[in-house]
Amino acid sequence: MTVYYFHVQKGRRLILDPEGVDLRGPADALEMAAKLASGLLDDGEITCDWTHSAVRVEDQHHRRILRLPLTSVRARDSRSRTFVN
Repeated sequence: MTVYYFHVQKGRRLILDPEGVDLRGPADALEMAAKLASGLLDDGEITCDWTHSAVRVEDQHHRRILRLPLTSVRARDSRSRTFVN
């Protein structure tokens, strides 16, 4: 298991995740990042320019694992809603 940290980047501002989450690997970290991003996008009380926002994932050694732009999550959510019966 590896500890992954899910930081939220809003423009130049970085909101750090101080606790992290134990996960099996990078695929699980990507899934968690996508869920976090979807939650942020769905939260009607948060207002910001999502085009300059992302979830940044680092491992326990502070190495960047991935950066998931919120715009890519919004686009994916829009495509998946199109095909729902």
